[in-house]
Amino acid sequence: MAIDTNNTFKPGNTFTQRGNGASNTPGRTDSNNSKTHSPEGSSESVVLSSEAQGLNKLEAAIGAAPEINSDRVSAIKQAIAEGRFEINPERLAENMLAQEDLLG
Repeated sequence: MAIDTNNTFKPGNTFTQRGNGASNTPGRTDSNNSKTHSPEGSSESVVLSSEAQGLNKLEAAIGAAPEINSDRVSAIKQAIAEGRFEINPERLAENMLAQEDLLG
């Protein structure tokens, strides 16, 4: 079975059609035809939704993120304790918007 993570599904290529009572699902038989609609050896595919694709991208971004830099964490903790830590609101807002873009 192939999984299409690029979501190349085309709306006109559905496996089932509703309203006429006939099933075009591969590997199934309908009441008028006793043979299967899918030849042996054919592959099935799964199409992921846009939400699932977004989660895949987020998972990849998290996996690519660097490990915790304990030296930097210690330096920030010390700067906060000494009152030297300054917050840049524009940079913070830009980073928040970037995170929002990753989530969709």
